Parts: sequence; C-alpha cells; structure tokens
Amino acid sequence: MMVELNVQLAEELPLPTIGMRNVLVVDDVAVMRTILSRVLKDRQVDSAQASDGSEAFDLLSKQSFDAVITDIEMPNWTGFDLVDAMRRSKDQRIATMPVIVTSTLADKSIARKARRYVGVYFLPKPISVSRLSVTLKMIATSRWLHERFSDGRQISF
Repeated sequence: MMVELNVQLAEELPLPTIGMRNVLVVDDVAVMRTILSRVLKDRQVDSAQASDGSEAFDLLSKQSFDAVITDIEMPNWTGFDLVDAMRRSKDQRIATMPVIVTSTLADKSIARKARRYVGVYFLPKPISVSRLSVTLKMIATSRWLHERFSDGRQISF
C-alpha cells in the first residue's frame, strides 16, 4: 500500500518540486525547440534554447540547468559532440549533468552509443510527451536520492 501511495504521489508531484526547474533545449530546428520549450512550460519547467552543441556548451558555462535535451543530428557540433565536451568539462556541474538525446533516426546504434555515457538517456523522435515527463521525473528523483544518501545513509522503507 505504501509503495502504491508513493508512486501515485510521485506522478502528481510537479517537476520543480523534485528539483527539475530549468532545462536547456538544443536543436537546430527552431520549431522543435519551441515545441519542447512549450511542453516543459506546461510542466512548470523553465527552459533556454540553443541551435547547436557549441552554442549550448557556451550557455552551460553561463547559466545553471538541471538537464539538457539535445538533438543528435545538428550542424557544427552534434548532440554527441556536446555530450563529449560536457563529460570532459572541469566543471563538475556540467560534467555530471543529465542529458536526454533525441533523434529521428530510430537506429539502435544511436541508443547504444547514448547508453555508453553515464547520465545520458535516449528518446526517439517524435518525442512522446509522457515518456519525456517520466524521464525528467526519473532524472530528478535519482538526483534527489543521490544528494540525500550519497553519504552512505541507508534508505529505509
């Protein structure tokens, strides 16, 4: 009964309540950025936009975000170029930031490559709004647990 209650509560909790307040949306297609930003706004999450990985990386050093949603296929820096630069960053906040990568190519190799990185999740395009919401909640919940129990305290049920 308690677990069911917790699942129901988690579904009802707004994303900002569990720490997902600001997301960077990266896509070379302006319409996609706008759609994702609108979906985030409907879930009470602020967002900023970048048109490629290089612009996104510059924004990451200037602003604080809880996660990044990036397309894979973009000119200049691809989504994976951005993830590589983030994971090599000397700024731990950027190096460990969760990233959701998206692609119209439903290629298994893209999903496999995404899984090689820690904290990188893959969602195929067109992006399902419910899958995006669940992924953001999972990221926020995971970080919330890590922050509270990384000192070795036990999680009690």
